[in-house]
Order: sequence, then C-alpha cells, then structure tokens
Amino acid sequence: MNSDLIRLQRVGELVQPIGELHEQLENYLVEVGLPVSNVVAPIQERKKVINALHEALEIIPIDKRQQSYYMSKFTIAISVGLFDGALNYLWNETIRALRDFVINFDLQYFYSIAEKVGSRYKNLTKPDEISLVSEHDLLDICRRIGILNDINYQRLSNVNYMRNHASAAHPNDSEIDGHEMIAWLSVCLKHAVTAKPDHSLIEIQKLLTNIRTEVIPSDDYALIGRELAKQPLERVDDFLWTIFGMFIHNKTTKETKDNITGVVPHIWSVASEDRKYEIGARFGTFRKNAEVERKNASQKFLEVVDGLSYKDEDSLAGELIEKLENLFSAHNSSNNFYNEYPHAKDIESSLPNNKIIPRAARRMWVKVVSICFIGNGLCYRDGVDEQASPYYKGFIESFTENEVVEFVRLLSDSEFVSALSSRKPDARIRKIAKHLKSKITNSHIQKMLDLIVSSPALSIGKVHITTSYKKALEYLPHS
Repeated sequence: MNSDLIRLQRVGELVQPIGELHEQLENYLVEVGLPVSNVVAPIQERKKVINALHEALEIIPIDKRQQSYYMSKFTIAISVGLFDGALNYLWNETIRALRDFVINFDLQYFYSIAEKVGSRYKNLTKPDEISLVSEHDLLDICRRIGILNDINYQRLSNVNYMRNHASAAHPNDSEIDGHEMIAWLSVCLKHAVTAKPDHSLIEIQKLLTNIRTEVIPSDDYALIGRELAKQPLERVDDFLWTIFGMFIHNKTTKETKDNITGVVPHIWSVASEDRKYEIGARFGTFRKNAEVERKNASQKFLEVVDGLSYKDEDSLAGELIEKLENLFSAHNSSNNFYNEYPHAKDIESSLPNNKIIPRAARRMWVKVVSICFIGNGLCYRDGVDEQASPYYKGFIESFTENEVVEFVRLLSDSEFVSALSSRKPDARIRKIAKHLKSKITNSHIQKMLDLIVSSPALSIGKVHITTSYKKALEYLPHS
C-alpha cells in the first residue's frame, strides 16, 4: 500500500467521528438550554477543511510544525465547527511567524522602517517590543522590506480584514464556509508561516551588516550605489532613512559613520525627492526640540550629500507628518469610522495659516487625506468617519496644482489603490477627480484626471499600467 493511501486513511480516521462528536455536543447544548442553530459549521464543511489540512501542513518543516500551537488549536476548532475561532488561531499563527522571521532576520532594520511608518515606534529596540507594532503595520513593513511582495501583502491583508470582521476576535454574524477557510489556510501557510526572503532582501541585509561591522573600501562606494539603484524606489528610500538614523545616533561608531559617509552620496542620488525632503525636515524638528547633537549630525549628513537645500527649518512639516501617521493608523485600525475624527480635527488646527503644505509632508498629506475620504467601502459606514468627512472635503478643496500632481501619481501606489476594487471607493475617487479637474487648468493634469473618470468600473487600480497614463506622466510638472 503506498504512502498516499495510508495518509488518506489516517485523515479518514479523523473525519469519520465528527458526526458522533457533533451529535454529543448538540445534545449537551439542548440539555443545558443553550441555542443549537447557527452555532457551528456544518459537518460537510468541516470535512472539506480537514481533508485539505494534512497536505497544506506539509510545507511546514516538521521541527517548526511541532511548535505550531496555534495550528493545533486551529485544527481542534475546525473539528468542532467553530470556524470563526479557527480563523482567529490561523491569524495568530501567521503573526507569530512573521514576528519570528523579523526578529531572526534584522530587527534593527525592521524598527528603522517601523519608525517611518509611525513615529510611535521610534524608541523600539528589543525583540519583545515587536508586539507593539500593529498587525497592519507589521504587514506593511514586511512588504516594504521585501519579506512580502505586493500581491502576497494584499492576500494577507484580505485575511486580516476577515479576521477582524468575521472571526471570534470581534462579535459578528458572518458565516465562513470550508472553501474560504482552505483558501485562507493556504495563503497564510505559503506566504507567512513559511516565508523566505528574496535575494534582493538578503543583499540589503548583508550591506547593512557590512556598514555596521566592516571597513568598506572607497572603491566599492559607487558600485554599492549602482546595485542599490536596482531595488524598488520605496526600498531605496527606506534604506536611506535607515542609514540616516544610524548616522545621527549617538552610539554609532566612527567606523560605521565613515562607511555611511562614503556610501550615502551614491544612494542619495537615486532616492526620491520626497524622502530627501523628509530627511531635511528632521533637521527642523531637532532644532525646535533643542536636540543639539542630532541636529548637528543631521547638518553633517546633509552636507555630505550636498542636500542643504532640502532643509526645512519649519518644524510644522515634522509635526504634520507625525499627525498624518496617527490618522492613517486610526484609519487602518478596527472601527476607523469612529476614531479618525479627533486626528482630522488635530490636523486642521496645525495647518499653516496660508494653507500651503510643506514640501516634506505633501505626498503623505495627499495620500492619507484621499484614502480617508475614499474609505474602504466596507461596513455600514463604508469605512468612512462621517464626523471627519467634512475635514477631508475641506482639505481636498485646498489642493493646489502641486497636490493634484501628487494625487494622480498615487495611482501607482499599491496601498492607495487597494480599496478601489470596491464599488463605493471607486465612485468616491471619481468624484474627487471630477472636482479637481474643474479647478485645474493644466491640460496634462486634466488628461490624467480624465483617465480616472473614464476608466471602466472597478478598474482604476490598473490605470497606472496603461500606456496613456505612462505617457501623460512624462509631462506632469515637477513640484
């Protein structure tokens, strides 16, 4: 008898008694006076998952499998028909695996990017503090680093949404069937629990390690810059932010700072203007807070890269970025339609009197305000905070040509377009585009706004790959 037949028999031994267990539990519930209907998944749905479970688990090495306690709980929850509880355990195993991966890979690099995602993470250094990073931000940072690609990030984000709205983590009336559970199981096991870094991420880790511990020959500086330029721009920006943070830290060794001094001009040259202005904004923040040592280190860093023109001594830029980060975090948390208002109000009170958004904060300003106004199309408020909505409308009304340019450029941002496959977000972004077109006279910008308005239903997220968009992009004014 071959091994496949043996395995099927073993699975069958688990599947067959489910009916007996179900009957016993149902009789007990009746006896103690508790409801029976719509409590557990049908037996047939449980069998679907259990039949698929053995094969799905084979991708996990046996030594790791023996430590996967949440997967044991998942299996038990499936067998008794508590699919909402099983989904919660599956997600817990997913988050545990991603956290362990980060801790064992390069925690310092992770925390550097975490600080860029949210300023509340800027003092994290220890492995046990990784639980302070929200699950949404954990996924986003893993995407930015390269642990997850854009597609797998979106897959896991979808599971995270279902965990928040259909699992036992929160009260709900959602039903989950066996096919859905099998799909989520496959996604989590393949793209998180058994995730492996791609080659480019390994190269970045090696480079960071060498910057920290070796003396890099000056002949290698330009080569390092050329190789890093092959990475996605977002990763280049995050790498630049990481070595900037290393450079201004008071415990960084002279050797490490010398390495950064040699390498960073070549990295600066291929980084985005947005990241350069954000680094310049840090000088103003340190100056305002009387952080003399870090202000002086920032000055030296900007001198090394010939970036003094990027300095923003107006601390409003740094403050606005931090407040936008807080608003975006609230938007991506559960019950966002109740929690965004105080952040939107706080932002309104801190805007410059002339309403001109500092260059360093402009892209984040447009992105966060637009995403919050568009919403995610989910739940009874469509994922929009109705109290905050008037603020968002006012913010969008104040968009100048510079902000509208940023708006159309965001069509290539995977996080920005992620909700646009739903009907109501699709309608809301078209509404924004029509309004902005009525205010703008630049024909090239109008053409790009027309691409949004005229695109087929639920396809705006694909506009950025069209030839028309790419050609129009070349004629946009540089802000």
